[in-house]
Order: sequence, then structure tokens, then C-alpha cells
Amino acid sequence: MDAAAWDERYRDRPDPWGGEPAETVRQRLAGASPGHAVDLACGDGRHARWLARQGWRVTAVDHSEVAIEQARAKDPDGRIDWRVGDVTNLVPDGAADLVLISFLHLPIPQLQALIATAARWLDPGGRLLYLGHSIDNHHRGTGGPPDPTILPGIADLAPAARGLRVDALEHVLRQQGDGTAIDILLECGPWEQPEHH
Repeated sequence: MDAAAWDERYRDRPDPWGGEPAETVRQRLAGASPGHAVDLACGDGRHARWLARQGWRVTAVDHSEVAIEQARAKDPDGRIDWRVGDVTNLVPDGAADLVLISFLHLPIPQLQALIATAARWLDPGGRLLYLGHSIDNHHRGTGGPPDPTILPGIADLAPAARGLRVDALEHVLRQQGDGTAIDILLECGPWEQPEHH
């Protein structure tokens, strides 16, 4: 969907995913040492706000102006750097300790390119976390986008992490209503440079 379509969607249904982070994001990042986080396709900011509450300095970007307006309204202290922008050509301010990409669905080559690019923003020891609906969800799960061309599988995300340290590449099952949704998780980061003696 383009930015105008997402603007309309956020106008029609503010707070579409609730105020709390996805459980997988919470589990993976709870207890992580805070630093600078970049939340790509942040929507109305549920993950960015949670990261800020954990002590992270957060830059949050989405192409929907309405979503960013709603996000700013829920951040009265102005702790988060909210930006309207196209995440596929973002140039961040300096290195990041965390890049979070949650439920952003693009044609697979674009998603692979975005993940590979975003990983280059990371400091040594930093990590990238991608969480989205899996192509397997389209075939046997519940909910999620109906367009299979924007739903990655394990074999689609593996090339995006080429040259990186892969900590997780797996399916995550989650209860959704009476069914089970099948998400896909990639957690990766740069190899730390070996010390030369």
C-alpha cells in the first residue's frame, strides 16, 4: 500500500495493533543494553514507545504522515525522533545499536535489499531484528496480508543476511483469535572484528 492508503487506514482505525509491542519483539529485546535504535516502518509507534521506556534513544520512521502524527500525540515528552520518510532510501544519523523492522512487507527483492542496507548501519555488536508474516502464514496460518508476493520465507531472508552473524532465522507461532499466525523472525548483526595480536 502506498502512503496515502496507509494514511486513510490510520484515520479509519487509530491504534490498529494496540499499544503494546509484539510479544516476539519484547522477548528478544527485553534486557538488552539500550543504545540508539532505529524503528523502520514504525506505524503509530508501539515498538518505538516501548523501546524508549526501556531506555533506548529511538529514531522512528514511517511513510504515513497520519501514523507519525498519531505517534507524536502518544509521546507527550517528545523522547522519540519521529520522522515521515521512505524507509527504503533512509540515510540514518550515525550508527545504530539496533534496527527493528516489524511487519513491513515489501516485494521480496526490496525487502532483502532493505535488510542488507540497514545491517550496514549497525555498530559492531549491534543487531537487526526483522519480524513479519511468513509466506507459510498465507498457506496455513491466520490473518496477515493476502498478497503472497510480499510474504517472505526462510529461504528469502537468508540471502539478506549474507555476510552477517545470524542469531535466529525461524518461524514463530502466535495465537490470533481462534487460529494460529505464522510469523518469520530474522535476528542478525555484523561480525565483530577479531582482535589482532
